[in-house]
Amino acid sequence: MSGSRLHFDCFSGLAGDMFLGACLDLGLPFERLEDVVARLGLEGVTLERREAERGGIRGVRFRVLVGGAPLEGPDPEERGVAGSRDDPGTDAGERAGYSEAAGTEHRRAVPGHHEGHRSLADIRRLLEASALDPVVRDRSLALFSRLAEAESRIHSIPIDRVHFHELGAVDAMVDLVGAAAAWEHFAPESASCGPINVGGGQVRTAHGMLPVPAPATAELVRGLPIYGEGEGELLTPTGAVLLAELVDTVTGALPRLVLEGSGYGLGKRDTPGRPNAFRLLRGTVPVEEGEIVALECTIDDLPAEGLGYLMERLLEGPAIDVFFTAAQMKKNRPGTLVTALCRRAELEPMAELLLRESGALGCRYHAVGRFEAERRTWSVSTEHGEVRIKEGRFKGRQIALAPEYEDCRRLARERQVPFTEVYRAALAAAAARLSSE
Repeated sequence: MSGSRLHFDCFSGLAGDMFLGACLDLGLPFERLEDVVARLGLEGVTLERREAERGGIRGVRFRVLVGGAPLEGPDPEERGVAGSRDDPGTDAGERAGYSEAAGTEHRRAVPGHHEGHRSLADIRRLLEASALDPVVRDRSLALFSRLAEAESRIHSIPIDRVHFHELGAVDAMVDLVGAAAAWEHFAPESASCGPINVGGGQVRTAHGMLPVPAPATAELVRGLPIYGEGEGELLTPTGAVLLAELVDTVTGALPRLVLEGSGYGLGKRDTPGRPNAFRLLRGTVPVEEGEIVALECTIDDLPAEGLGYLMERLLEGPAIDVFFTAAQMKKNRPGTLVTALCRRAELEPMAELLLRESGALGCRYHAVGRFEAERRTWSVSTEHGEVRIKEGRFKGRQIALAPEYEDCRRLARERQVPFTEVYRAALAAAAARLSSE
């Protein structure tokens, strides 16, 4: 076996509360979510986990409570009414917690907070002042930033003018911080999704009635496969940002997995003909799925800058590695042999990306056998901050140990110290931890 994976099965869309419900059903301790919310210091905010059913599927319904009452109001089985953040009649901007425009409908404030909005800077200050673990805090900030960036691009406004409704911000904060904590709990080596059901029809927003998917949602899932079945908004902006930020592999359907477990997270509505549920699958990638394929093509008409951009795009996509080799082509023209490695399951999207970005008229591929080390990632604390450590093992023996470059780079910039100083401190902390185990 090689590589743990979480697979997002969005057959009926995805929202933040549905994701957390699925994580709880899959084994995430409820106390872990309660702990991170307590660390945020949100007065009057508590959480609820309960078993429920949607369309014949049993799962976990996760809710945010304010003053002991559900933030979204009662569920249909409690009062026999519809309407929720995944309800097509609900304001999508409110549901995700953001709105740029003044005059947008406000929701009552959380006890201890002022009525109105919170900017991204406000959210950042709150998270940085919290007692959250650095890794959870940083991932939460990345999720919020990506959400705000999408809204900023859609409305052509500076990111600092994107604001979050008071209660919507609390809702989104619990969803996104909770998702960051869940991700650290499961610590998958990869995450995948197949086609995403976004729903259909229109959704009411702060800017009027808009088609599904709403503009910010569509912006967030660029590059991911979507389709529309059923009425109403099934994929919310909060669900979309989780897919955009966490998924690194797109599959045509369910991937080949040695399945270890599955969890179902339920939405508020009880929709006829379609369970209002999201499924999260956990497993390991079998050896066949992990087989490596090499794609190659020769190019003689791209400038050096174009080749650099090509490598960048391939590495942003499903490529595991990309390298160039000098080649002598027909008519004695110097050229470049482009070689991109990917997993067999990603062969077709990889070939499409290579041909589109290179302008080549064809490419060849062949299977590549390889031995693969077991990998795990863990964190150490240094005087400069938290750094992830990547460890490789082969046949039970450690063969590689290295600090995560991006962590060292970020801390070096933040602390205004040399990169090598952060790197050496992380290595020393890793060695000390291993020697004590």
